[in-house]
Amino acid sequence: MNAIDYLGLAFFLLVFFGYQRIAQVSGRGKSVNALMHQVRRVWMQRLMERPDRIVDSALTGHTVNSMSFFSSATILVVAGLLGVLGKAADAQTVLSSWTFVTHSSATIFQLKLIGLIAIFVYGFFRFTWAIRQYNYCCALIGAAPLAKNDYPHRLELADEMATVYTSALTAFGGGIRCYYFGLAWLAWLIDPLAFIGAILAILVVLLRRQAYSHSHRAIRRFVELNPPDELKRDARE
Repeated sequence: MNAIDYLGLAFFLLVFFGYQRIAQVSGRGKSVNALMHQVRRVWMQRLMERPDRIVDSALTGHTVNSMSFFSSATILVVAGLLGVLGKAADAQTVLSSWTFVTHSSATIFQLKLIGLIAIFVYGFFRFTWAIRQYNYCCALIGAAPLAKNDYPHRLELADEMATVYTSALTAFGGGIRCYYFGLAWLAWLIDPLAFIGAILAILVVLLRRQAYSHSHRAIRRFVELNPPDELKRDARE
């Protein structure tokens, strides 16, 4: 490994583990993730008012199916990469025959594969943690007070339910990003400069979706027109 390899690895770790902070700064506190938390607050407040919560049950069920799918798919990816690691010498021989691939030792090639496996193992833990938190959220929704019940802390309960929901989906989003950054890591098998370029490209794509996409503008406008009840009350005061 040369200096560019170490630079690319340091840049990868910085972006991979610091993405949440980077997205927050880039979106000036109004990224899609931050805005969606406000949307979930509105959702949970409306849930408190509905006597019939069939729609809420259907929406929560759809999300947990997506989490389970990606969790299972990640295990298959890890298993496939372990198979490649067992045949690392053959895989390196194939890559070395390509003219645009920078040659490296067998040990470095194996370490890069182990790093790629570590990324998806981390993603698997993020997905399973998301599922567990989502189960907690489902329990909170099931224990929510009835619509006609004169309970004095509805807004506070709705906020806590939205917080758990957002925490679960934040973990889920972290698992999804492992697939994006896994693609960037694959570029390291070709060339360290391609690795750095792939990290930058992935970062630009993710930040654009978080802060400069059409969905971001639509969600921000929705929150402006339909803020949580607590924000409405503060605005009136």
